[in-house]
Amino acid sequence: MTTNWEVWVSALLTLGAYSILFSENKFFQLVEHIFVGVGAGFAVVVNYYSIVNKGIKPMTGKGEWWLIIPLLIGVMLFGRFVKGMAWITRIPISLLVGIGVALALRGAVQAELVQQISANFINVVGKTPGATINNLVMVVGTIGTIMYFFFTYKQTPIVMAGSAVGKWIMMVAFGAAFGNAVQGRISLLISRLQYLFGTWIHLIPTK
Repeated sequence: MTTNWEVWVSALLTLGAYSILFSENKFFQLVEHIFVGVGAGFAVVVNYYSIVNKGIKPMTGKGEWWLIIPLLIGVMLFGRFVKGMAWITRIPISLLVGIGVALALRGAVQAELVQQISANFINVVGKTPGATINNLVMVVGTIGTIMYFFFTYKQTPIVMAGSAVGKWIMMVAFGAAFGNAVQGRISLLISRLQYLFGTWIHLIPTK
């Protein structure tokens, strides 16, 4: 068993986090509060240095005084804590929401529409049989998925067949996504078990 106090702290926190699997207990609540507190403290420190390095230092050192505008907008967010000044927070919140929505729409259109369409302009006949099969599955699956959402179009046999293909393609895609998520969580669990039984109590060899 290791004598490193940092390993001991990390191992005990890990055990406390997994103790919720048995029942709600004080140990888990303590670890939960520590996690939230450390996360909040880390966010405060990161934001502080972000303001200093990207706002105050460029203004005082490089003369970029226009940066006072975003700093003042950020300060306006705290108007809700001053009696009678809560209305002023509407200005920065509206700016944040508007910019956030615009960036999200631009990213969604670019990633989920333009790039998806351009990715399907491929040569169906690939250099190898495996590439040809992959390209066929991609093109047929994309067309079938689109046809599945033809709710207002006349349901001809071709549309119904394509819709059935699209339904199965989506089911496979959702299953693969769920399996990938489960695999990721299992990988995290295995990593922590290797840490506990290897780095902490030395029951299994470590690299």
